[in-house]
Amino acid sequence: MKHAFSFAAFSVVATSVLWLSSARHPSIVLAASTPSVTLVIRNAAPRQVEDQTQKAVARDYAAAWQAMADAIDQNRPDLLAANFIGTASDKLAETIQQQSKTSLHRRYVDKGHKAQTVFYSTEGSAMELHDTVQLQIELLDGDKVVNSEDVTVRYVALMTAAENSWKVRVLQEVRQF
Repeated sequence: MKHAFSFAAFSVVATSVLWLSSARHPSIVLAASTPSVTLVIRNAAPRQVEDQTQKAVARDYAAAWQAMADAIDQNRPDLLAANFIGTASDKLAETIQQQSKTSLHRRYVDKGHKAQTVFYSTEGSAMELHDTVQLQIELLDGDKVVNSEDVTVRYVALMTAAENSWKVRVLQEVRQF
């Protein structure tokens, strides 16, 4: 169950976003009423991340967390399709399937992401992010919260360029970067 929990430890990113960037410290901050995604690109290699790509990855990564939180809260793996592919999609769908067999479900309150781009492929089709996430994880029985916990979780995410967006292909909890 711990394995399923680690892949399910994702959260809500609000729908409205505010884009901020800094020339001195290249990063994008997606902020909303409570959660935020900060994407720092200064350490990307072997190539630099373009401004438009940085904005698109930050936007799509935030949308993926929103979709994941909604899918887990509602036990609806179909909500993952627009933002996840490959291993990430499979493991999240499995987590939702296991959760739906019980009367309990999880809700995630996102308290922020600090993601760094550490790899951006030379052809521009893949990007590796190291993300530190602050979450409040609620366990619910129906509408009643039976447990609530604040956690800091670290993930490695592999984003893949697809059609007109970026999708999460791999999302793995890690002990240390």
